Amino acid sequence: MKVLVSGASGFVGRHLCPALRAQGHEVRGVGRSGAEHDWSPESVEQGVLWCDAIVSLAGQDILGARWNPEVKQQLWSSRFETTRALAHFAALHGTRVLVGASAIGYYGPHGDEELDERAGRGGDFLAQLCADWEEAQAPAEAAGVRCASARIGIVLGRGGGVLGRMLPIFKLGLGGPGGDGKQWFSWIHLDDLVALLVWLLATDSARGAYNATAPGPVTMGEFARTLGRVLHRPALLPVPGFALRLRFGEGAQAMVTGQRVLPVRAQAEGFRFAHPTLWGALADLTRRA
Repeated sequence: MKVLVSGASGFVGRHLCPALRAQGHEVRGVGRSGAEHDWSPESVEQGVLWCDAIVSLAGQDILGARWNPEVKQQLWSSRFETTRALAHFAALHGTRVLVGASAIGYYGPHGDEELDERAGRGGDFLAQLCADWEEAQAPAEAAGVRCASARIGIVLGRGGGVLGRMLPIFKLGLGGPGGDGKQWFSWIHLDDLVALLVWLLATDSARGAYNATAPGPVTMGEFARTLGRVLHRPALLPVPGFALRLRFGEGAQAMVTGQRVLPVRAQAEGFRFAHPTLWGALADLTRRA
C-alpha cells in the first residue's frame, strides 16, 4: 500500500512510518517541516492522490502549554482541521481507508466504571475535542471510504511521551503519582499502538471507534509503584493536584482524573497485545532505554 501519514514526525508517527516500510509499504508524510507534503491544500491533495490509505495523527501536545482560549483553539484546529482536510480529499479521490487518531478523553472523567467503545461521550472540553476529531472524518465516510478511529490512551514509549518525562525523575528516586493516585491510568505500549494502527489499516472489517489501550489499566498509584519497582527506586513523592493545576491550569484535569478503558472491540476482532501487563511493558521499555 501507499500510506500517507500526517503527524509523521511526532512521537507515534516516528515509529509508525518505519514499521509500515518494514512491511513493504510506501510511506509519505504530511507536516510543517521535513515531510514530503505540507499543509497547503494543493500539497495535501497531491499526497491523497498518490496514496491508497491515510493515517491522521496530527495534533498539538495536550500538555505542551498552560490552557487558555488561544491554546484550546490550537489544540482543536491542529486535530479537526487537519483531519477534515485529509477526509475532504479522500472523499473526492476515493481513498480506500482513513485511520484517524482520537483519545480516551472522549469519555470524560470517570470513576471505577469499566468503559468500552459503547460508553457515551463526556461533557468536558477534552471530550468535545475528541468527538469533533472523530467527526472530522465524516466527509470521507459519507463518500464510502472505510474509516476507523483509535481512541488512544497514555502512550508509554522510549524517547518521549509520558514515560520520557517521568523516567529522569523516577531514576533519581523522586517519583510518585500525580494527584491522589486513585484515578485510573489507561496506558498502551508504543509498539502495541503502532501494531494496532497497522492492523486497523489492514483489516477490511475495521470501522468506527476502537479503544487503543492495553487490557490491563491500573490506578495512577499502581503505575508509580510499578515503575519504581522496575527501576529499583522509591516512588513515594506524589505531585499534589493543586500543583498540577498551577502548572497546567485546566489541562491538569487530564492528569488528576482518569478513565478505566478496555480495548473490547480490538480484542474481540482478533488483535493481540504483545504487552498486555504494565510490569512487562515497563520492564521492556526500561531495559531497552
